[in-house]
Amino acid sequence: MNEMEEKERLFTIGETVTYEGETMKVIAEYERTIVAEFNRFPIPNKEEEFPFRRIVIKKGKAKRV
Repeated sequence: MNEMEEKERLFTIGETVTYEGETMKVIAEYERTIVAEFNRFPIPNKEEEFPFRRIVIKKGKAKRV
């Protein structure tokens, strides 16, 4: 059992969250961050800000829906 499994998880894989006004799905959780995938991609007028479908987000920056 690794250290993350010993600690309580804050998010569920597949859970919907928002980040900077965009809806995303959680695909992985780590100690201080989550990896999430945008529900719609590419994002109109934000292609440079979010050039990839998946991003790493600090847990405190993601909001549950």
